[in-house]
Amino acid sequence: MTTIATKIALSVLGATGISFLSLTPARAFILVEPIVTATNQDILDTKKPRTLTDYQPGEVIEYGVPDVANNFINATGYDINSLVFDLKTLSYNNPDSTPALNNESVQWGDVNGDGKIGYSSNPELKNIFTDVTVKDNLITFSGGVIPNGTLFYNPFATQPNLAPGAGIIPAVPAEQVDKDGPIRVAAYYTAVPESTNVLGVLVFGTLGVALKLKRSLHC
Repeated sequence: MTTIATKIALSVLGATGISFLSLTPARAFILVEPIVTATNQDILDTKKPRTLTDYQPGEVIEYGVPDVANNFINATGYDINSLVFDLKTLSYNNPDSTPALNNESVQWGDVNGDGKIGYSSNPELKNIFTDVTVKDNLITFSGGVIPNGTLFYNPFATQPNLAPGAGIIPAVPAEQVDKDGPIRVAAYYTAVPESTNVLGVLVFGTLGVALKLKRSLHC
């Protein structure tokens, strides 16, 4: 995703009185923005954090966003020094939603309106990583550390809001554990010290992705 493309997308989405239904023939974009910050205490006070465990450096997992935002416990046994997210869904179609989404392209973008991608606009949330780089479908967070055993906050926001129950995507039944949204991302991390078998894990990591998600992200 280029800077020019981002500016075009933001200009289109921010135009007063224009909805996704009225964006024809111009092409609309669904923007996706993750942040990685220190603990979100408001959520922690109302909901237990999820636990990342049995998850090796370089191992790729795939899941849906936006989900029901939560804190995470780094219980991997490693200090995480970078996070990489690969936006897998290139387009999204839901003619039954309101507004209807007609094969809209999905790309990283500035959802919170602070002029940057990947940084929190909430002064109460401290960004963990100082460097965020975007190249096509990849966004990389680096220049920081999430120590083993600590909490961090990693929600994904979209524009329009595609979180389940937010008005476009139907709410997920309370008894259902998996409350992920429709946009797919693949994720992996690097660690301090770097694991000696990262390359081997990267090759093997795409196998059993769905099952791995249930064990590591929705505990």
